[in-house]
Amino acid sequence: MATKTTGRLLVTALVIGAGVYFTPKAVDAVGSIISDLTGATDAVIVGEAPATLMIAAETQPQVTVCATQTIVNEKRCGDMRVLIVDASRIPFIARNTKLAWESGHPAVLTMNRAKQDANRGKACQNFRRTYGGQCDEYPMASTDEGGAGARAEEVPARENQCQGGLYVSQYPPNGERFLVVISNPDHVAPGPFTGTEVARDQGTC
Repeated sequence: MATKTTGRLLVTALVIGAGVYFTPKAVDAVGSIISDLTGATDAVIVGEAPATLMIAAETQPQVTVCATQTIVNEKRCGDMRVLIVDASRIPFIARNTKLAWESGHPAVLTMNRAKQDANRGKACQNFRRTYGGQCDEYPMASTDEGGAGARAEEVPARENQCQGGLYVSQYPPNGERFLVVISNPDHVAPGPFTGTEVARDQGTC
């Protein structure tokens, strides 16, 4: 009786082939093929501690050509500037970033400070401070991709205030595209903010 080759069998064959024949870079390439075949949109983990990163699945082929330690140290991957969201300091903002990626928002954004106030108003216009927190939006208001349709979620006031100091030195000039990644992904908040801080590092940002 004839048999039919399924996508699952093809993926399995690719993984086995990668493990036997391919170099690490080739394995990364196979990983991107698997994402294409399965339609994966989840955030994925790359690298090893202490430079483990969470990235949007769509950026995996782009990011895996760079060493994660280099990304953390230099905040660059090739010619692209990288903005690092530190989940040990701002775990609820990291959560909102991750969920925004998984709902289809891009991880590569374009800087546009001129839109910041208008975009924030559009993104947070229906926001409710149920637990006394503040509105976090992704994509960020200071980007072309921000504004109406951005994913907005309540986060602790400390995180929102800390975010500005963490991001400002990482932001590129207006008009430049940059990549967003999450460091310390094991500290991404497991659920929405309900009034209790969960950050490992609540010190000065």
